[in-house]
Amino acid sequence: MSSLVSALAHVHTTGQFGDYEGKNENDLLKISENNNLLIVQVVQYKNSTLPFESIDIDGLKLKNEPLSVVFNNDTRFLWNGPKNWLLVSNKKELIKKSTSRFNLSGNRIINFLEKNTQIIDGLIKHKNGWNTKTEKIRNWYNVLLQEEFYKNYVTIDKPKFEEDFDFLQNLIVKFLFKNNDIQKSFEEENIFWNEDFLIIKSMIKKTLKTLNSSNFNTFATASLSEDIKDDIKFACSLFDCVIDNSTEYDGHISKYAKNWDIERISLMDRTILRMGIGEMVNFSNIPVKVSINECIDIAKNYSSPKSSKFINGLLDVISLNLLKEKKIIKTGKGLIDNK
Repeated sequence: MSSLVSALAHVHTTGQFGDYEGKNENDLLKISENNNLLIVQVVQYKNSTLPFESIDIDGLKLKNEPLSVVFNNDTRFLWNGPKNWLLVSNKKELIKKSTSRFNLSGNRIINFLEKNTQIIDGLIKHKNGWNTKTEKIRNWYNVLLQEEFYKNYVTIDKPKFEEDFDFLQNLIVKFLFKNNDIQKSFEEENIFWNEDFLIIKSMIKKTLKTLNSSNFNTFATASLSEDIKDDIKFACSLFDCVIDNSTEYDGHISKYAKNWDIERISLMDRTILRMGIGEMVNFSNIPVKVSINECIDIAKNYSSPKSSKFINGLLDVISLNLLKEKKIIKTGKGLIDNK
């Protein structure tokens, strides 16, 4: 089957897979690729169609029998006779391949991340793995192949470091962050994904910025917090303040919410207002304006469209009155009198 050699040469030269018809022996081959191995299905051999009793490839006879591995010079064949499939691996690559087709596997930044001990240790620590998601990843990869930024990248001959970096950035920002199937997959595994995604997105973008040096001497994974223990302590303290003083805080809300019965205010808005009052009253090192702005942002993400304006106005009135009553006392440079 000398047509096999011609077919492989055609694939390596053009990078195109599909049907290949031998010119001399009327052989018909279907050629595809998987993990850098060429997969050849013999459809027609010497004018005969399936099944074949045996096939002669350049003097190497392959019988119609289950999986077997055979060698012919520098080429290794993995043959599944009953289905007439042939996996071809050329050890010395006697047929010159287009190196640009392997830009993804040769991407310097991806290779660095794959071997980085900090990332590997994190994966082990948090028991993250993709072994059970092979089919999903294969589907995502097939979608990636259709992306323009991917098509452009694999046509580059010997990409520069900057081109490797741009591809990784596009892969994350344009594909992983925006692909609906990928987002849906994470949502199915994590009911808090919509909230977590915003944090993860920010952390990944910060980490990406540290990868723009070819020697990776600036690389650092973004942390969830500069001091997670201090953040947890603050959250617990605020929670206790709100629980212990909710009746008092509701009194402030009722007093200054004109034309609003407190029971008509949604539970989410009441909770945000209580948190705002609790932070303003009990944490002397946090400016009033910071507390109010944080409550506005929370309302925008978790409450109704009009809630942020309502909470902004009400907390502003409450803070001014509590300052006059000296129930809000700020200490430290720039914090006295809410300046």
